[in-house]
Parts: sequence; structure tokens; C-alpha cells
Amino acid sequence: MNRSPSLVLVAFSWLLWSLFLVRCFCLTLFLCPALLAQGQPKDRVGRLLEELSNAPGPSGFEGPVREIITRELRGAGLEVATDGLGSVIGVLHGSSESPRIMLAAHMDEVGAMVRYVTPEGMVKFQLLGGWLDQALVDQRWTILTSKGPVMAISGLRSVHITPSEERSRVTPRDDVFLDVGVRSKEEAESVGIRPGDAVVPASSFAALPSGRYIGKAMDDRVGCMMLLETLRRLKEQAIKTPNTIYFVGTVQEEVGLRGAHTAAAIVKPDVGISLEAGIAADHPGGKPDWAQERLGAGPVIYLADAAMLVNLRLRDFFQRVAGENNTPLQTEVTTAGAEDSAELQRYGAGKPSVNFAVATRYLHSHNSEIERSDLDQAVNLLMKVLPRLDAKTVAEISRF
Repeated sequence: MNRSPSLVLVAFSWLLWSLFLVRCFCLTLFLCPALLAQGQPKDRVGRLLEELSNAPGPSGFEGPVREIITRELRGAGLEVATDGLGSVIGVLHGSSESPRIMLAAHMDEVGAMVRYVTPEGMVKFQLLGGWLDQALVDQRWTILTSKGPVMAISGLRSVHITPSEERSRVTPRDDVFLDVGVRSKEEAESVGIRPGDAVVPASSFAALPSGRYIGKAMDDRVGCMMLLETLRRLKEQAIKTPNTIYFVGTVQEEVGLRGAHTAAAIVKPDVGISLEAGIAADHPGGKPDWAQERLGAGPVIYLADAAMLVNLRLRDFFQRVAGENNTPLQTEVTTAGAEDSAELQRYGAGKPSVNFAVATRYLHSHNSEIERSDLDQAVNLLMKVLPRLDAKTVAEISRF
């Protein structure tokens, strides 16, 4: 039976179209799970951690983070107050004779402050917290002005005009500048930029397909998340602890543990637990001599850092509770860094304190990485530790 050329062409076109649709369908089935896995987290913990991570809050400018912490503490029915530096304190009351447990997570992140503006409109800045020089160049930043946020980039000289002997040299921090796209100092001032304005990394939170999260300020928004999620579970499960627990978001940790010092004067803790981002070096170039933590190996207890040695009885207590509940617990010994636990340890005549952390890669940069399972296990362990810190146990931990 004869067919006209036009009918054959139509049939062939439909065949090609059908094959194309089948191919698209197969690619969709293959790619969608990966794409969905990299989408925004769906559960409450992921959403709140995203909000905390994205919020701007360098040392001395913690307001947006403080608003989130205050909202969550009040939402759980806690009394909330602040100290003279801006640390926020929520109280979950026990009896009048119960020991006072201070959970502290610092709200501030490493950032910068506008120092001055050049006649050409370039912004020079003063760092807030510890940065590596190589983390500063060729990045996007946000300057928080009275007229609203202003986008900036840290300029990097083009390779075409860089002498060969300087191409492998790290740009010193004093040579780094922020370009906000204006032509003069007057134009920079017209968009609101002035000395003292806060500068924060411009970096967005994201979920990775492996169950890990990346984002700015994981140090210490992951600690803030531990703080809030522990409170939520205690309230949700109606757990009555034999102590009074103070949920504290501290300020200015990155510039000298200042908020922990003033908040402790209000709380008067019997035991201090600093909730932190740990230092993971499980990547190329990392060495266990520097840091022993690994992502996915459970929460971390610090045995020593540059400013404190852990209370030995409190260390043993954490390790014993972890063992009884089959919770992996990593340890860290480092000569670098200091956390709020150092100030809690020094309160009054001295108090048992510990730094309890979630392993974190690439701290003090635009992007850090954590593993969700470590965060979950850290909260699970706190849920086992806190109900056992009664007066007798605290007394045993505190004696020598």
C-alpha cells in the first residue's frame, strides 16, 4: 500500500518527538531525587537553621539573630531578659534549690566594620574576629547601613596585570578593599555607607544531597540551633528536669568571649555548657595534629583549647551518659581557639564547664559545612544529660 511522502514525514516526526519525551521522562526520574535533595530543607530544624545561618550578626551587631532567639524562647513560654551587652537569657525554672545549668551559644559571627571610605568610593574595613587573609579576597559581602543593605565585592587584581612573582602571593588584609559600585566617597555616603557600619559575608544556606548543610556563620548558629531544639524537645515531651536551665544566646564571643562574661554574672551558673561549632579537619590538607573531629562521627567534647581545660568529672559524666545511650562522642584537643566555656569556667570561684560541639568544616569563612546527623545526635545527648544533672550529681562533679 502506497503512502504519500507527507504522511511518512509526519509519522517520522511523531516518532522522534515520542523518543524525545521518553528521554526527558527518564532524565527527570534520574535527576529529580538529586535536585530535590539539594533543595531547601523541609523539616523544622532545617528551616530554623537556615534562618539562623542567613541572618546577619557580626560581633556587636547581633540584633537580627537576637530577634530569632528571643522569638523562639518566648514561643516556648520562657521568661526572657537581656544583659547590658545584649546577650539574651531565657529561664526554664526548676525548684528554688535546684542547680543552675547554663547552656550558652554565641549569636555573633566573624565579620567586619567599615573603617573609612576612599575618595574613589572604595571601602576599607576593620575585621571582627579571626579571618585568614586568603578568605577575604574575591568574595561578596553585605554592608548593613542605616538605609538598608548594600552589596559589595572584595576586589581582586586581574591576573593579566599581576606580575608573575606575585601571582601566588596572598593579598594582605590591609590591601583588601570593598567595591560597592560607586564613583566617589560622596556617592558611597549617599547610599548610606559610613564608618562603623557592619559588614557580613554574602552567602546563602543550602542543603547538600548527602545530608549535610552549608552556609555562613555555622559558628555558632549550629550552637544556637542546638540550644533552641533542646528547649523545644524538653517542652514538647514535658520533661521536668531536676535543675533550672538557662538558655543563653551570648554576644561578642568572636572578639573576646565578652557576652559570656556578663551573662554569667546574671545567671550565676553551677554548671556551664557551651554549645559550639567544632573544628573539623577531615579534608585534604587537614591534619589530626591540628583537629581530630570528623563530620558524621557524632558530637564533640573539647578536652582542651587555647583558653580552658575541661572539668574532668564533667568530662567523665558526658562520656558515661553517651556510652549508656550508644551515642558516639568525639574528643578534641587543640591549642587554637577559645569558646564561651572558658568564661563560664572562670565564673565566681570556678565552675565545672565543658565545650560541647558539632564538627564543622571551613570555619570563619563564607561557607562552612556540617552533617545533620551530628546535630541530631548532639541534641539527643543533651536530652539525656540535662535530666541527670540533679543537685547530688552537680555536687559530685564540682568537688575535688
